[in-house]
Amino acid sequence: MRQLWYAPVLALATALMMLRLFALARLLDIPNFAQLSAALLVSTTFTMLGCLGLQSLLQRDMPIMFVRGRERAARVLLGQSVIVAYASAVVAMLAALVVPFNFGSPANLVALGIVHGLSQQLFVVASVESRSRGEPLRFAVQSLVRSLVIVAAGLATARLIRSAPAVVVAEALVSLAIAHGLLWETMGRAMSGVAATIRIAFDRMRRIDWRAAWVLLLVSLLAFALTYADRWGAASVLGSHDFANYSFAGTILAIGLSAQSLVNASVYPMLARLYAREGRRACFSLCSKLSLIALVGGLVLALPAYFVLEFAMQRWYPAYDIALSLVAPFLVVAALRVSDFWSSYMMITGLQDRLLKTNMLAGGAAALLWIAIAQPWNAAGRTPARFALLAVLLGVIGYAAVVLASWRSSREEAAP
Repeated sequence: MRQLWYAPVLALATALMMLRLFALARLLDIPNFAQLSAALLVSTTFTMLGCLGLQSLLQRDMPIMFVRGRERAARVLLGQSVIVAYASAVVAMLAALVVPFNFGSPANLVALGIVHGLSQQLFVVASVESRSRGEPLRFAVQSLVRSLVIVAAGLATARLIRSAPAVVVAEALVSLAIAHGLLWETMGRAMSGVAATIRIAFDRMRRIDWRAAWVLLLVSLLAFALTYADRWGAASVLGSHDFANYSFAGTILAIGLSAQSLVNASVYPMLARLYAREGRRACFSLCSKLSLIALVGGLVLALPAYFVLEFAMQRWYPAYDIALSLVAPFLVVAALRVSDFWSSYMMITGLQDRLLKTNMLAGGAAALLWIAIAQPWNAAGRTPARFALLAVLLGVIGYAAVVLASWRSSREEAAP
């Protein structure tokens, strides 16, 4: 029962990270908030690399290793994830020197975004240990402490310097410090223990199940692409004022993703246990009920949320004049994301290959439909409203496709 406190603690940590964006939008001017949004987009993109799949492998294998008493093997896999995270950051920075990014911002902003993403990646990897030991409350406290420190550092820097790059640096530095503290504690509590773990991790790099890691990475990257395609498109072609407005309204989508992650932390193992006991049909039945409840609840809450956001934006954020027109479609997409337990169902029941194909087909169909409607080669098709339409099409078509694939899979089990 004590561990159940993880939910409100983790919710508070998530809320702080979301509210900081609203506070930063007040402290920074439009050009700087646009730069900050671009850097955070780079950061999120790097984090989704997931140590080239080792993060997913670590989340899957570390709990089993702990149950079987393979503590050293778990620490080695953790060390390998850290090594790959740093190597990925170096490669990403070198690529940033070659690939042109049109963010209308300082040249160092992409590199700073990568460092910020590395700090997030290392924290995610470091916190796998507490979750793997069945201690969600400890994980929630770790997340809350990190959120408090990041919010304090970021807001203080924004208030004193009023510079987006400075805010990114401040958040990255404190996040790196916290992540390395957790890694130090897990891998040895002494320099000799950490050094030995890293040395063994290097020696055993070839023993990693890279095929499994790459498959898991591909699934994660496709999900990320469908989620952030509109944001990347907006970042590439919109001016600083329009992109700042789009990113500000897009905070709604980030809140939806965070809420889904919070709920799925308990729903995912619940579905997995039910599948193990009673099979695919029972798992699908529970998934259907939970998804329907979450979808209806999200849509019902979207109506009062719209009026609250309308008042708040007119009262405190008058400079974000375009963002208000994006609130309604983003609230619909957020409701879909909160209620998406279908992907979890397909992963649990071993249908990740079908999920991958479904998302690819749905994403392609949504993109083609958007191109036909928006006609992005014309100036009229490169507006915040047009990219919001892309987010809606990706959300609605992708959601419907995964629901259909899930339903068909549940019927297959019952077939004679």
